[in-house]
Parts: sequence; structure tokens; C-alpha cells
Amino acid sequence: MYFQILQPAEVLSPYITRYVFVRAEGSTDTMTPPPDDPRFVNGKHVQPLLPNYGSIIFMRNVEVEISNTRTDGLTLLGANQTTIGLTTLSGWFEGMLLDFEPGGMHALLGIDLQQLSGKVLTAKDSGDEGLLQLDRIFKSTPQAEQITPLLDAFFIGHLPHQMDVHYARLRKVVADCDTAKGNISAAEMASVACLGERQFLRVFRNYVGIPPKQFVRLRRFHRAIQTMQRLAANGKAIDLMSVALEHGYYDMSHMALEFQQMGCVSPSHFRMLGIPLSADFSVFFA
Repeated sequence: MYFQILQPAEVLSPYITRYVFVRAEGSTDTMTPPPDDPRFVNGKHVQPLLPNYGSIIFMRNVEVEISNTRTDGLTLLGANQTTIGLTTLSGWFEGMLLDFEPGGMHALLGIDLQQLSGKVLTAKDSGDEGLLQLDRIFKSTPQAEQITPLLDAFFIGHLPHQMDVHYARLRKVVADCDTAKGNISAAEMASVACLGERQFLRVFRNYVGIPPKQFVRLRRFHRAIQTMQRLAANGKAIDLMSVALEHGYYDMSHMALEFQQMGCVSPSHFRMLGIPLSADFSVFFA
């Protein structure tokens, strides 16, 4: 498995978290995994993708199945609150994962995340010429280093002339949510955004795709596993109780329940995996 983390142009950082180039070589024909190995289902390779705030998956010369949707090109994923299984039908994969900041997909591409929430949309099905062009760019460019400036140019061309006022408010809400370690109500988030609660809920769903309460849980989950990753990368022991308390969980049982519901594994399973392959556990084993 080969990973390369690529940062977007600085002007895109408020909208796009990172590009992750992935190449999984070989096929299940030459592998002999244990029968209970979670990486394989019916002989096919499964790449678990953690819950996120919306992403784009690019792929080249491979067909995959995501949530019962088969695709061989650019695919949009709405915000998801549970792990998604990306099944490579050939047992190998070459592609790129583009992670958006909360609300970034809406701000750049004008996509209503509430309509896309929990769904999979291929570029072909969308009929959007811009997305089809983006798909062609990826498929015709072999090197990750060559793809990055082309993707940057595409998304810079979609930057609003000035920061979307609702997106600016959302970024402040996210910052306050992090400071509060997830202990913040929808009413408090609406107050931070300087919006009435009903208007805030409508805007939030359009931009993020999930209700504020679910977002708070997801944000806390992401920050907890990022801390675990940082400790593992630095060769330090991961004290799960300390991680739980640091990120606003009531206790270990609370964190374990949230991990199981959103990541489909226990905190101790994440700890066992060691240093992750991606910068944020988007893909946590290969």
C-alpha cells in the first residue's frame, strides 16, 4: 500500500483539508489473508473510509463498489456518520481521496449537502460537466505531483469572489465546537453564528449535511483519533482514558460507544492498528 499526502494551495485550505493519493498493488489472488480478516469480503479487498464531512474519490483503471453503487470514476460522497466500505472488485486500487472541510464542498461546488447526505453520486450520474472534466483530468494524469496543481487550478476557479457569509459563520461555529470539546448545544451554535435557531439549522444542514448534534459527535470522534495518531506517530503510549477526557467524553465507556457507532471498531482496536496510513485515519488499514 502506497500513500502520499498532498496539501492543496494555501488559498484552498479553508475549504479542502488534503489530497490523499493511494495505490494498493497486487490482488487477492496472490494474498492469503486470515478468514476473519476485515479487509476482505467474499474475496474482494475492502478499504474502510471513516465518517467525514463530504469527500470526492477519484480512481483510475479500477471498478469499485461504495454503498451498493458501482463506479469506475470520480464519485462524490456526502457527509456520513458511520464507516463506509469501499470494495475494490479487482482486489487493487489506484486513486485519490479529497477531504473537504465542514461545509467546504457546498462553498466551492454549490452542492446541497443535505440532499447528498449518506449518498453516493458518480460524476456520470450527476451530468455536471465540471465534475466530468475533473474526472478526465485525474484519469489522464499518472503522477500525483502532476495532479495536484491541476486540481488546485480547478478549485481555485470555483472560489467565491468573497468569503460566503454563511460559510464564514460556520467556520467560527466549528472553532467554538472544538474549544468546547463537543459540549455545545445547537442553540449555542446558532448564537455563535448570529442566526436564529431555525435558520441556523437550515443553513447548517445545507452546508454540512448532518444535524448539529451529529456533527458535534463526529467532530469529537475525529479529534480523538487524530490525537491517537499523533501519539502513535511520535512513538508514545496511547492512554485511552486520557484521550477520552481530553476530548470531552464522560468516560471510557462513552468514548467506546461513540467509536463503535461511528468507526465500527473499539478505541483499543484503533490503538492496536498503530500508525495510520493516512493523515487523519480516513483509511485506517490496508
